[in-house]
Amino acid sequence: MDLTDDEIQVILDLSFKTQQLPKGQSLIPSDSENVSLVMDGWACRYKILSDGRRQITSFVLPGDLTGVRACLFGVSDFDTETLTDCVTTLIDGKDIARLFYEAPRLAAAVTWASAREEAMLTEHVVSLGRRNARERMAHLFLELHSRLEIVGFVEKLAYGMPITQEMIADCLGLSIVHVNRTLKAMRKEGLLEYYNGYVILKNAKKLRSICGYDSNHLEGTLHPEIADYDPDA
Repeated sequence: MDLTDDEIQVILDLSFKTQQLPKGQSLIPSDSENVSLVMDGWACRYKILSDGRRQITSFVLPGDLTGVRACLFGVSDFDTETLTDCVTTLIDGKDIARLFYEAPRLAAAVTWASAREEAMLTEHVVSLGRRNARERMAHLFLELHSRLEIVGFVEKLAYGMPITQEMIADCLGLSIVHVNRTLKAMRKEGLLEYYNGYVILKNAKKLRSICGYDSNHLEGTLHPEIADYDPDA
């Protein structure tokens, strides 16, 4: 949507600071009153069980916000960790709350981003509950490509994916052995290449067919009635 002069000024008036975080650090403390916008690098949201097992619930990529729920409601049900060196911008949570009465269209955009996160979590639940290992893997690689393509971090059907097979296993609910075996089989079929933190989707059409992939849950724009809303009209 096109921003008005007032909306641009609201963005310029946000209280923020940019920080550089090394790999292995918390992206944002669970009790933080700030929202983190990732500018560069990869992170993940995860939960640790009492016996030390980890479930990665989602990967955080450039352009993603995290911490909105915690700053608005004082509750966070996950931890975060940087998977690479990251550059982030911290925005005061009070400024996010202020958008809802000073700049409702910008607040709607934040809400849209949260709705997209919910849609991705729904797909993740479907993968864990109903898709087999091959289908889970295909869906993950295709979804990451779609998300990175939106923010300009792909080269046609190739992109950097700086995560290990162990992280893939923690995300997809598989053993590392199962992940390794599945990747080898998919490589042998000519579906994809995954090596040295880099992915090439060699047969994206067949990958989509394998898992029934549809990127609608990632795309779309604000409803016209919201995008064109004029609070002063």
